[in-house]
Amino acid sequence: MTMKSFLALCAATVLAVGLAIVVVGSQPSYESADAGGTLVFPKLVTDVNRLKTVVVRSKDGTYTIDWDGQNWRFRERGNYLSDDKKVNELVLRLARMAKLEAKTKLENRYDRLDLNEPDAKDGRAKQVTLLDKEGKTIADVVIGKRKFTLGSKEGGTYIRIPGDAQTWLALGELNPGDKARDWLKRDVADIKDKQIKRVTVRQPDGERVVVAKEKPEDASFKIQGIPAGREPATDFVADELGRVLAILLLDDVRKASDVAMPANKTIKAEFEGFDGFKVLIDYAEVDGKSWIKVRGEATAPATPPAEGATDWVKAMAELTARGEGWVFEVPAYEVAPLKKRMAELTKKPEAKS
Repeated sequence: MTMKSFLALCAATVLAVGLAIVVVGSQPSYESADAGGTLVFPKLVTDVNRLKTVVVRSKDGTYTIDWDGQNWRFRERGNYLSDDKKVNELVLRLARMAKLEAKTKLENRYDRLDLNEPDAKDGRAKQVTLLDKEGKTIADVVIGKRKFTLGSKEGGTYIRIPGDAQTWLALGELNPGDKARDWLKRDVADIKDKQIKRVTVRQPDGERVVVAKEKPEDASFKIQGIPAGREPATDFVADELGRVLAILLLDDVRKASDVAMPANKTIKAEFEGFDGFKVLIDYAEVDGKSWIKVRGEATAPATPPAEGATDWVKAMAELTARGEGWVFEVPAYEVAPLKKRMAELTKKPEAKS
């Protein structure tokens, strides 16, 4: 989404705030609300076209997200891509937020609303600051507890503006994430098992496991080269290997040069597709976290893909570009199947009675 189209979206959605305020304002507990209905940041709808940087601060750290003219990028993660949708939604919610009721001005009561300083040791507040390209502040707010019972679908949030002792209950739900994954573009791959023909996993010591299907419509993967005197542990034990690439999301990201993946601790997996593509993954556990490197390969088909069909050459080029120079931290359970050896995937046949 371009900044111009996002600006138009801001202007359109802020118009909906009036109706929500009417609904909330009709509730008895807000009849005497001070400044009820006033936008917290009335100029944000027009100032958003100057927006360059979004800063989110909490006790867990500070995240800085910059607009490069086409995408939002996560500064503390080597300028890796941020989730445009989440960043835009945060700014949009700020533009929509309206004051409903003045609350305490006493600093010693801020903790009741989770409105202490965001970097306080036991604090739960988060601070969101919007900056222009010159570093000037466009909007700045400390965000506290949410309030769900306002008589509208909007919900409410307790806030205060830095430098102003007054706190407010504001219309609008605002709960910015405080973990890196909340702001990163998390997609790594999403290739369903029915598109996978064969998976080959090589352990650091050279042990190899291969599972495969003959046809996409086959119900399950079959373990190849089962040793004599063994059989599959279950009829479906190999299927989890075929599902590793389905909705694979990252939790964090680092420059490849910043995470050592020793050869004697790295598992290598190759996923071959029925349509002539391959996904190659290196996987290692480093400092208790699961890290992967990923790239793709594809052979150009003799004829162009049919309309609606996946262009695997393009898809693999995008996957490779996404992973080039990076390592991704992924949930351990997502890649746990790659650690399974033949002894875990098979068993001795049960004795016949």
